[in-house]
Amino acid sequence: MIVVGAGPAGSTVACLLALRGISTLLIEEKRLPREKLCGAFIAPECFSTLQRLGAMDRVLGAGAQTISEFRLLAPSGRGATASISAISRGGDRALSLSRTSFDGILFDQARKAGAVCLEGMAVKRALSNGNRACGVECVSLPAGETRVFEAPLVIDASGRNSRLSLAPAERIAGNKGKRLYALKADLQHVDLPPERVELYFFQTGYGGLSLVERGLANLCFITTEKSLRDAAGDADRVMRETIMTNPAARQRLASARMVGKWLSAGPLIFGPRRLFRDGIIAVGDAAGMIDPFTGTGIQIALRSGEILADCIVQALVERGGLNMAGFSEKPSTPGVGSTATVIEAAEQARYDYERHYQAEFGSRMAVAGVFRLAAFSPRAAALLSIVFAGSPRLANMTLRATRLGRRPESMPIT
Repeated sequence: MIVVGAGPAGSTVACLLALRGISTLLIEEKRLPREKLCGAFIAPECFSTLQRLGAMDRVLGAGAQTISEFRLLAPSGRGATASISAISRGGDRALSLSRTSFDGILFDQARKAGAVCLEGMAVKRALSNGNRACGVECVSLPAGETRVFEAPLVIDASGRNSRLSLAPAERIAGNKGKRLYALKADLQHVDLPPERVELYFFQTGYGGLSLVERGLANLCFITTEKSLRDAAGDADRVMRETIMTNPAARQRLASARMVGKWLSAGPLIFGPRRLFRDGIIAVGDAAGMIDPFTGTGIQIALRSGEILADCIVQALVERGGLNMAGFSEKPSTPGVGSTATVIEAAEQARYDYERHYQAEFGSRMAVAGVFRLAAFSPRAAALLSIVFAGSPRLANMTLRATRLGRRPESMPIT
């Protein structure tokens, strides 16, 4: 099997396939460790997958911060607080760890499991046999050497701007000026309770703040293209004119100092996407992005990779093809890893994956889409904060709706 992209989704599916003895290639364009724009929030629902990957102890050992409380703050600074246990299914504590550390741990776990892991390798295009992807063509960076790999199944974990799963028209993110962008910085000297994550709403967006390893805080926020243009692209000015207009955020960040550089991403597109294109299966953000205010982006990435790996293994076991699946590099022996048995198993895995993906994430994506409207409306955000502050039970139920999906009873566990 070939997995493109070594974020949480890609490393998870590659690790689990390799653990079952399936010859798996994991390709990453960057060289790890590398920085990544993310809220760095690891929800309790992630823990079972991390345990299965053998990564939980390493995440804790890397300095992950414990989070027990979530606080939502309206543009006025008025807030509502919920415990992690009240809004999550997986436990009473979450974790916060930089993606630099987190992704490095998962990538290393995939390598230890037996996956062949290549860094600095840009995938230029997918190879096809009729309407079925059968490999990828890559270019090694910076040498520029072309390499071709074949496999009966190509898995796209290359993220929200995937060139494998998305047609050009599907990467359009709205009208200019109204498109959404994200910015992220590591900060020191931030006045924040160590076991709390805070979410601040402001006139043109929202952002989150939590402590991570090495005494730093992770600030990540989303705003409009117009806000960036009005600030002439100055990230510090953008921060002052957006998230720091929230009195609570302004107080927290009064003495903050940036470490490193700003990261930016966009334009952003939220909601579900197609899971298949030209025989390629998408996981993680390539399959769809849930709104960051839910705090479940990493969890969906891990879980979608886990679901797909389980569906692949179950389909191969049922057809007696577990030892036939793999990948090869051209020039290779014709037919390696592309027997009819394996191709049939891949088709079955696609069908099962879609069914389980929709069951777990479909309703969550829909609920998040509704609340997205409130997230970019100061009046609605203010009203929600008043309602949530007066009715903690309603707040907890609402937040849980964006975090919990349904697992079919027939979900394969391999």
